[in-house]
Amino acid sequence: MTATTQEQAFDPAAPRHVPDPHALFHRMREQAPFHRQVGPSSGRVFWYLTRYADVQRALHDPGVGRQLDRLPAELAGLHRRWDNDALAMVRRNVFNLDPPDHTRLRRLMAPGFGARPVAALVRTVHRVVGELVDAMAGMDAKGATATGAMNAMDAMNATNGMGASAAAGGEVDVVRALALPLPILVVADLLGFPAEDRALFRRWSDEMLAGRDGAETRRSGMKFVAHITERIRERRSREGDDLLSHLLRAEDGGQITRLELISSVFQLLFAGDETTVNLIGIGVLELLRHPEQLALLRARPELIDSAVEEVLRYNGPVGHSRPLYAMTDVDFGGTVIARGDIIVPVLLAANRDPAVFPRPDVFAIDRSPNRHLGFGHGIHFCLGAALARVQARAAIGTLVRRFPRMALAVDPGELEWTRELFLRGVRRLPLRLHG
Repeated sequence: MTATTQEQAFDPAAPRHVPDPHALFHRMREQAPFHRQVGPSSGRVFWYLTRYADVQRALHDPGVGRQLDRLPAELAGLHRRWDNDALAMVRRNVFNLDPPDHTRLRRLMAPGFGARPVAALVRTVHRVVGELVDAMAGMDAKGATATGAMNAMDAMNATNGMGASAAAGGEVDVVRALALPLPILVVADLLGFPAEDRALFRRWSDEMLAGRDGAETRRSGMKFVAHITERIRERRSREGDDLLSHLLRAEDGGQITRLELISSVFQLLFAGDETTVNLIGIGVLELLRHPEQLALLRARPELIDSAVEEVLRYNGPVGHSRPLYAMTDVDFGGTVIARGDIIVPVLLAANRDPAVFPRPDVFAIDRSPNRHLGFGHGIHFCLGAALARVQARAAIGTLVRRFPRMALAVDPGELEWTRELFLRGVRRLPLRLHG
């Protein structure tokens, strides 16, 4: 009989766990809350944290960070050698930096995501959602201008490479018809990019996420950098109130470098985009998998806010935080993680910790309180969380209201999920809109 090692029993990075990792995380939280795993080729040590208190602490502990150059050269070099990041040229942004650089850049970005700008974007979000859903249903765009409806359909077709309308009783992929185009349309508007850029950004994002090798991913990244550099040159002659103009004025004042500016735009367009796409897709899926909760939301539409929060807790689109580095030896109540080791706080596991959430495996859209960590915690709490919430509420709420008989067109077990736990979601979500 062959003995099973702990690393064989608990392998959170295995693609087979992505569709439903929760049983694994329950076992890890009970049997190995600090799961140590050694990379078979690199020898690097990874620690997976699964309890809420430990995950929360790791996300705000100053002894844990993201910035490799805070480590001694020999440790940083080991990670760089094995990470082989094809997009290293666009990583100097708040997502990948620690204070003081993180503090400086986040302070510059924050005005674009404050209460006032997000409130102003609410109208844009609802307009775009309405146009996309009208197109899905094969309807005339009632309540929107003909130009607006056509722009949404054009954006969808350019983005998806497919028509998105559905005749009565037909099927439509809600990911490609609604969840994919929406964030690009909204964030491009926030930055002040022209409509014709949106299909380009979507294509490059798809190429980078699905890149079969580093060279392909790097080529798409370089196309993005060249395009943004050209847009910056153009914007110099006509700065306005958009976020890109704000960052350009900060560059003039020496508050941000050109590399940081381009990296920040990259983060906004691609990191936030993928999270919102998957939040919408998973949110629709969980409501359809829990018909009693879908009925409750239809009866009480004011629950849409807490419904989105419960999706983030129950089965969120970010499986774990970006891997962190122990900048010094870190003692987690007797478990010492050595300097240079990689720490992986598993958000999905923390969000079902029974020590914090009663009945953690129950999907309840009226759950309160709901102190989930779906958008992270501490200084790296997701900058675009408010905007992602606005988009998810509008998209999911509109679908629920407009299509009272919508249903999955395939068995949930047939859905294809992304390959990795970090940014996770369904690639397609075929629905019958009219039952």
